[in-house]
Amino acid sequence: MLTGTLIGIVHAILSVVAVSLSILVFVLLAEIAASLARFRREPETTGAPSPTFAVVIPAHDEAGTIEHTLASVLDQIRGRGRLLIVADNCTDDTATIAATCGAEVIVRHEPDRRGKGYALGFAVRHLAKDMPQVLVFLDADCIPTAGTIDKLVSACERLRRPIQARYELDAPDRNAGTLARVGSFAWRVKNIVRPMGLANLGLPCQLMGTGMAFPSSGIVKLDLETGHLVEDMVFGLELTAAGMPPHFLPEANVRSELPPTIEGQTIQRTRWETGHLRVIFGRLPRLMGRAVINGNVPLFALALDAAVPPLALMSLLLAVTMAASGLLTLAGGPSFAFVTTFVASIAAAVAVIAAWRIAAQDLLSAGEFFMLPGYVVAKIPLYLRALGGSKVPWIRSKRQ
Repeated sequence: MLTGTLIGIVHAILSVVAVSLSILVFVLLAEIAASLARFRREPETTGAPSPTFAVVIPAHDEAGTIEHTLASVLDQIRGRGRLLIVADNCTDDTATIAATCGAEVIVRHEPDRRGKGYALGFAVRHLAKDMPQVLVFLDADCIPTAGTIDKLVSACERLRRPIQARYELDAPDRNAGTLARVGSFAWRVKNIVRPMGLANLGLPCQLMGTGMAFPSSGIVKLDLETGHLVEDMVFGLELTAAGMPPHFLPEANVRSELPPTIEGQTIQRTRWETGHLRVIFGRLPRLMGRAVINGNVPLFALALDAAVPPLALMSLLLAVTMAASGLLTLAGGPSFAFVTTFVASIAAAVAVIAAWRIAAQDLLSAGEFFMLPGYVVAKIPLYLRALGGSKVPWIRSKRQ
């Protein structure tokens, strides 16, 4: 039998969790609601971008995919900028293929230093001898749509801020399994709907790892070679703290596909979501405090956005908190935590349904949409490993 004191302590803990989750849910709901507003398009640019620029593509064993990306980029830059490929710890013909296509190639072989950040740092050191005004970072399996490079470079030069393109990460094909398409839906919410909402509110967006343009004055402020699992999110937060908040540019568009195998998707999700959780617990409290002390509204907003956990984890946390607080209420405890979590759960459901209607009706039918609980349950082992502190090294996602 629970004593009154113990009930009070447990309820206080659950209340803190419930209120914290409620704040994050309403941040998510506000972003999704704001995405419905008409986006203010950037001024049209005339002609080719005038600043000097380089497109940097880190590539680790990408011989099977990189040629398509290079063709698209070379067609867009047409000799007006540099295309630099970092053949990074490769064991295949990536470097040879890239050179044959007409790209400038540098080779890095440091097996103990794996990850995109190390490759980008290597590229920036190489470019330092003749640093372009703008650097565009693109993944080796990512295709920029026509005009995207020009739009990124022009916006970066005009705004003197990092620029993030709209990043579409799709299921391999329409016949992919339902859970794979549910995962693609979650990425659309993260990469398209929420950044659009933030932009409509006049706030910065998270960097997404590809389709990013940086003024050279900003890139030199970053410690690129960290090996962090989500270096893009870290870079965006650090630049915002330094007064250069990233700007979302949906007119520029880059596309890639989720890995075609379940194993590849699992590797990718584990890396991204574990890294995200490490940022939440390891960096955000300090950054939020810094934002409050300095009155840095963009940093506070971006840190609050980063504090929103992945949709599946948020759903699990809401379910566990509501169940625990419900049992406590039945045992004679106060109902505040239960009611708060219940309201937050309703708000979360409204947010997810709204996001589906905005961005994913082509991806998931109404019936398939209700497979979301299965997607959430399937990710429980991932979160248990992440929250348990399991070490997750950088591993390339299997794409074939």
